[in-house]
Amino acid sequence: MEIELKLTLASADVARLRSLPLLSQYAATAPHTENLLSIYFDTPDLYLQQRRAALRVRKTASAWIQTFKGGGKVEGGLHQRHEWECEVPGAAVDLASLLPLIDHPAAHAILAHTGLAEQLQAVFMTDFARTVWMLHLAQETVVELALDLGEVSAGAARAPICEIELELKSGQLDVLLDFAQRLRQQLPLQPSNISKAQRGFALRHS
Repeated sequence: MEIELKLTLASADVARLRSLPLLSQYAATAPHTENLLSIYFDTPDLYLQQRRAALRVRKTASAWIQTFKGGGKVEGGLHQRHEWECEVPGAAVDLASLLPLIDHPAAHAILAHTGLAEQLQAVFMTDFARTVWMLHLAQETVVELALDLGEVSAGAARAPICEIELELKSGQLDVLLDFAQRLRQQLPLQPSNISKAQRGFALRHS
């Protein structure tokens, strides 16, 4: 289960975020940045979107990773979703390597749908720079703070990405939420219930 809090911020506030003493106070090491290109797949009739699921292949600095997300819930910017991933050779989906990893019956049934692999096609992309701070907070809680700056694109349509994700790696959720509140006292951040996949689907329909 992936648990993360998503917050949007204005591009004018990015420099202020980067220089916050609050980050350097809890960061175990200096932040690092990498470029992430993600291709999202679905069928022509958007079979996965209809089932609140998302399937992508992402290029990182060292590998291509395919990820399937589905189910869970979203409230007040807090996203809790089932997530499975594995490495693939390139920018193509490989359901055969992903299916054995999925231990959630409903999610497995979605990807095991007859003929799904043959119908999948790229429907939109995200391309952004991610800067990550690994934060060691109270009660042995470890949180990954990711600043994502870039865009989502569907054909000729484009929309900016400027957001923060606070992902709980270990420890207590209430510690993450307390830290987020301290961030919001210093920057005008807004909780967001909209994932990058949802933004991509919306852009595709616009």
